[in-house]
Amino acid sequence: MIYKSFIFVILFILLLETKLLSDEKFEGLIVSVDSEAITTYDLSERIKLVLKSLNLDDNIKNRDSVRDRVLELLILEKIKKIESEKFNVEIAEEELNNFISKMYDFPVDEFEQFKTFLKQEKIDIDVIKEQLKAELMWKKYTRQKFSSKITINKSEVETLANNLMNKVGKVEYNYSEILFKNIKENDLENTKKRMNKVLSLLESELSFDLVAKKFDENISTTNLEKNRWVMVDNLDDDLKSVLNQLGVGEIKSNIKTKNGYKIIKLNEKRIFGLEAFTYSFIKFSSFNKDLNELKKSNITCEFDEDKFNLEDISFVSIQNIKANELSEIFFDELEKTKIGSFTNIIDISGENNILLVCDKFDKEKQVVNREKIETKIFAEKFNQLTNTYLANLRKNINVKFFTE
Repeated sequence: MIYKSFIFVILFILLLETKLLSDEKFEGLIVSVDSEAITTYDLSERIKLVLKSLNLDDNIKNRDSVRDRVLELLILEKIKKIESEKFNVEIAEEELNNFISKMYDFPVDEFEQFKTFLKQEKIDIDVIKEQLKAELMWKKYTRQKFSSKITINKSEVETLANNLMNKVGKVEYNYSEILFKNIKENDLENTKKRMNKVLSLLESELSFDLVAKKFDENISTTNLEKNRWVMVDNLDDDLKSVLNQLGVGEIKSNIKTKNGYKIIKLNEKRIFGLEAFTYSFIKFSSFNKDLNELKKSNITCEFDEDKFNLEDISFVSIQNIKANELSEIFFDELEKTKIGSFTNIIDISGENNILLVCDKFDKEKQVVNREKIETKIFAEKFNQLTNTYLANLRKNINVKFFTE
């Protein structure tokens, strides 16, 4: 069924489940967040869903490994709900159903079938509705609060456009991280214990990004798009060194920060704007001829190829090919060779190749899109405002713990 591939990922990301109905339901108060209570039942059911989404056994060891982070995310969720309700944010039933159908990727007119599926999986539809309603309220509230306060001027667009142009051809990394902050100053020992619990989960070959969304202690990770591309020039020397030594898919732990530890996974590595590089060239090939002799000839890209008189040398003209369609060795040679010049000899399985560079890319036309730049600037400003706002709410709200 189509819903099954989405159900636990969404549950995991949004921490669904506030209160499932149970015949054996016991509630003891753990935390109060202003007027909102978090009970033993709330926490237990949330942990149960997290373990199920991670495909882990529901036992004491696994519950202990996720408990603290699940509780913190419950607190953040209560804060978002409280703040949204203060400003009378309302969500209509139809709006909520449309949001649910979008999140789980099914037509809204198949809602009854979706409910049947949830029942088979022993998941209460009311739990999903309550949690997604809270998330939708927060989204609507923050849009109302911050959208009108965000302005984008021409100089910002020009600056970002120039930055993009300067990035073209440079290495950038896509990585995910899990940050662990010292609860008490210089208390690295307890921070490391929390990190080791998460490492034990990663050793079970769980998805790094799913674990990161759950356990990263950076409050900005309420933004679900956590992994990101970062230009090598924007990395500090320590992080640059770590990423440079990692292979794609590898993980590095025990990385010290100013206030704790972090775990990093390198997802991808690429040359920025590679898809925008286009080249036109003539490729000459031969198994037994010294192609360096071509450099002494009068051959240019403007020559009529019908007039080429080349014994035992084959050639082909390539027009406007994208760099990401080229082999790495061809790209490297083209990138460092001037227009109108020959590259070095390229040996491929015993065949000699040499390229006459005829034209290079128009990177500005392909890299800089003003509309996308404005959207990017708006999103960055919006996320910064909402993340700072949530962090301040967490810092100042009345949170009282009743049990540990």
